[in-house]
Amino acid sequence: MNPSFQFSDLPVELVLIILRYSAQPTFDQAEKYRLKCPYSSALKLCLVSKYVRRAVLPELLHTILLPDYRNVRKFVQALVLQEAYKKAGSDLYFDYVPHVHRMWIGFDGGNLTPALLPQAHSLGVVNPREYILQPSDRAHAISLLTPILFAASSLAFGWTSVDLLIDCLEQAWKSHPATPVDEEHFRPPWNTQTLMLSHGTPTNRTIVNRLTSTPQGSAFLASIRHLSGLTALRRNPLNNYHMPEWMGATLLASFKSLESVTLPYTYTNSPISIMTLFGPGISVQMELLTLSATLMKDPTNGSPNEIEVFNSILPGKVYTRKGTRLQVSHSEVHWCACCGWEKIWALVSLHKASKIHVQYFDKFLTF
Repeated sequence: MNPSFQFSDLPVELVLIILRYSAQPTFDQAEKYRLKCPYSSALKLCLVSKYVRRAVLPELLHTILLPDYRNVRKFVQALVLQEAYKKAGSDLYFDYVPHVHRMWIGFDGGNLTPALLPQAHSLGVVNPREYILQPSDRAHAISLLTPILFAASSLAFGWTSVDLLIDCLEQAWKSHPATPVDEEHFRPPWNTQTLMLSHGTPTNRTIVNRLTSTPQGSAFLASIRHLSGLTALRRNPLNNYHMPEWMGATLLASFKSLESVTLPYTYTNSPISIMTLFGPGISVQMELLTLSATLMKDPTNGSPNEIEVFNSILPGKVYTRKGTRLQVSHSEVHWCACCGWEKIWALVSLHKASKIHVQYFDKFLTF
């Protein structure tokens, strides 16, 4: 190697490739996300210079994980800052919208109110009031979040955060031309094609009603092509695949454009305990079950409660039968209760992996 060689001697095109590669989030890390931020490399590179920051921000924004209300609050603060940069004509202004493709909003993403402070302490928050959105701030926050949220083609929500989705839908609908939903050339004010909802049942039935009974909620659900839901950890490979509790025929009827339902399952036959699940975590095999909309919305038999297990499955293999496809990961994934499902969501593209993240999917699931 030439001792006088410097990084700046490389062609600009090669420098950009190296920077973007270095900025890729480490979603496959064994460490818990709260102990080591998967975006840490990108965030450090953003401090190098405004030119490096502009080069790596698209990699940071491609897949956004906001596990709870604290992360949502900080993300809103970043949007407020970008708004100020734009008004000031600053070189630091960066339009997030074109670069956001996938977004996860987890625990209580929209319920940023003082009533939830006791829950905040259970999450280890020293000063939870720092993260509260005051009523006077909420409308502005929704107006900033809405274009970012609906720029993404894939969205994931915990049921306790669906109220945030509902507020953003209302905001988007207000600014959208009043075109009848059933018109041939109707174009919704969102890019969302894929929706994931958390396991369990909705905590508030009113939330579901607001999604299914309002014009914007009905139009949103009717436009979704690919639906997903979180599942339970499987302990016995001979057990059938159980559907999420909320995924019944009544709600599925609202998804009029539905093409497929994709469900990630994790499996382990190792002894586990609550301490292990919420502590260091465990290694699990990943299984991705894809079901056709025809199977899930059968007019005769209705929506199935469970899917018959595939026998003798092996890592890295794909199994199919009528209306059903099962893909098994090549290797195990490190999973823990506090950040396991967002890791699975981040690693697994429900349709196709972006070119920049292809190494993660080659390691786990290849589509």
